[in-house]
Amino acid sequence: MKKIAPVIILSFLILAQSTLAIEENNTATKKSFFSFFKKNKTKVENQENPQNKKQKKAKKQQFRVEEIKLPEVRTGKRPPLSQLSVMTIEDCVEYAMTHNPNLRVSQERINAAKSGIGQQRANYAPKLTGRVNYNHNNNNGTRIVNSQDNSLGFNVGISEMIWDFGRTTAKINMAKYDTQSAQYDYDFDVLGVIYEVKINYYKVLSALANLDIYEQNVRINTLNYERTKAMFDEGLKSKIDVVNAQVNLTDSKIQLVEGQNNLETALIALKNSMYYEEDTDFIVKNTENFSFLKADYRKKVESFTTIKPPQEAIKKTPDGLIMLSSGIEHRDIIQNFEFKPLTLTRKEAVEEALNLRPDLKSNEMLVLVQNESLKAIKRQYMPEITGDLTWGYTKSESTYSSPLQLGASVGLGSINPYGIHYQVKEGESYLDIALHNVNISKADIFWEVQTNYVNMRQLERKIPLMNSKVKATLENFELADGRYSVGLNNYVELQDALTNYNNSQLNFVEAVFNYNVARETLLKSMGVR
Repeated sequence: MKKIAPVIILSFLILAQSTLAIEENNTATKKSFFSFFKKNKTKVENQENPQNKKQKKAKKQQFRVEEIKLPEVRTGKRPPLSQLSVMTIEDCVEYAMTHNPNLRVSQERINAAKSGIGQQRANYAPKLTGRVNYNHNNNNGTRIVNSQDNSLGFNVGISEMIWDFGRTTAKINMAKYDTQSAQYDYDFDVLGVIYEVKINYYKVLSALANLDIYEQNVRINTLNYERTKAMFDEGLKSKIDVVNAQVNLTDSKIQLVEGQNNLETALIALKNSMYYEEDTDFIVKNTENFSFLKADYRKKVESFTTIKPPQEAIKKTPDGLIMLSSGIEHRDIIQNFEFKPLTLTRKEAVEEALNLRPDLKSNEMLVLVQNESLKAIKRQYMPEITGDLTWGYTKSESTYSSPLQLGASVGLGSINPYGIHYQVKEGESYLDIALHNVNISKADIFWEVQTNYVNMRQLERKIPLMNSKVKATLENFELADGRYSVGLNNYVELQDALTNYNNSQLNFVEAVFNYNVARETLLKSMGVR
């Protein structure tokens, strides 16, 4: 026993030193052979306190993948606006960041890559061996005395790699760079999630703006039908004008129904991109460059059967004829609209993209990974220094032995120069591939950002012109309405003017939507969240 005690103590010291050597200085919890005693102490405490056992079990369950929660399918009417919360575009992005399972998958890839660092560091950890053997010798012959000998023994040992001239260091660096590459891949996935949520948010705003135009058109056509029917009863208009007014009123109601459907599908798409888990609904809010309505879309979506032009807004000619354009609520569309262009030059956009794009940084990390891999391959020619500590005990029928061995060795192991030569060739090719991928990524980003920049600027110049067109078509419609009221033009001219006015509004909303999409596309291509 006196011989065994120092062996055990020395073994524990080597194990503790090796464990500390492979830990990460800033993140990993330091462990040593004292953890064994700490573990036993915790076990005793858990036996004394059942609450500790429950907390430990709950902590283990945190590592399980949570099942995604789906909200209840909404049926019936939308709840009152006073009961609905408001979610800005930033709120929707933040919600998606915490609930999107694709980002959790990317995060687990980072964790898996971090584990690779520990696996490579483990090469410095000691390797434990143990063996039990039994031998039976039976010696028979014609000139010697027949004999039998039985022996039983066991041995334990610790073997630790001390230095392999940088081969393991290169593999550790490979794992570190691979982890950084996984982190940049995660950042790129974040850009994709933010972009998808923002585009779907703008689709909801666009659908609401179009819905406001459709509601306004129903009011106008309702007033037009009532006026034309009254003028027909007075003998001032023909029956065909009444029929055309009724047809246009029906078409405007169909448009409104389609607009309501587009709004519902846009809301579903937004919630899907957010992985929305709540049973409650919410209201969206205007953004800086998408601010058409005055009340941030809190207005109630009316049924087309109840839409009527406001009586207090109806104007009449000196002859008592109703003016159709008096029912227009065009101020809801363009009155509060503000446009703030993005103050950024094309050169600044390209430079920002080359500095921020996470996919480019990921490719640069892969170059470093392949470079370290090539180093590890070339260092296979280098020897490996190892330390060994073994102790055994063998007992036979007449003798026993208890040897203790402590030593170090330097060896090359099994080397295949021919195979290593081609491994080096393969590693050089993969390094060249990684370098080419970096160059390709830089070129793609360089031209992609410029294309997106030009598209955004082109739409930016288009918006003020579209705004002026809305005002011009409204003025033309008011003139056509006045001429029709006094019998100076026909119904077709009036309806063409109304159609042009509605189309100019819809085109203006579409132009604003396309600009916001182009702006977000540019920011995404620049790597800006």
